Amino acid sequence: MFFRNDESRAPELNGRQRTAVILMDLAILAEVTLSVYLASKQPDEFTPVFMKAFFSMFLPTLALGIYAIRRYRDRTVPDAGVQA
Repeated sequence: MFFRNDESRAPELNGRQRTAVILMDLAILAEVTLSVYLASKQPDEFTPVFMKAFFSMFLPTLALGIYAIRRYRDRTVPDAGVQA
């Protein structure tokens, strides 16, 4: 009723794109862990230290991940109006 199967959907990810997403997820998880560790060294300044550490690592990781996913998408060759 709300979701029909004939609606256009986003294309599926191929194997290289899935690998890029998994690696990006693992990198972000490691960044959160490292940021919490660094922030725990200074409990009075936990939030600013966490934010500074995390976002300085997260933003480049996110940009690189988006680049990798776009770079690894399947390329289709358009037929230039050739008719048989």
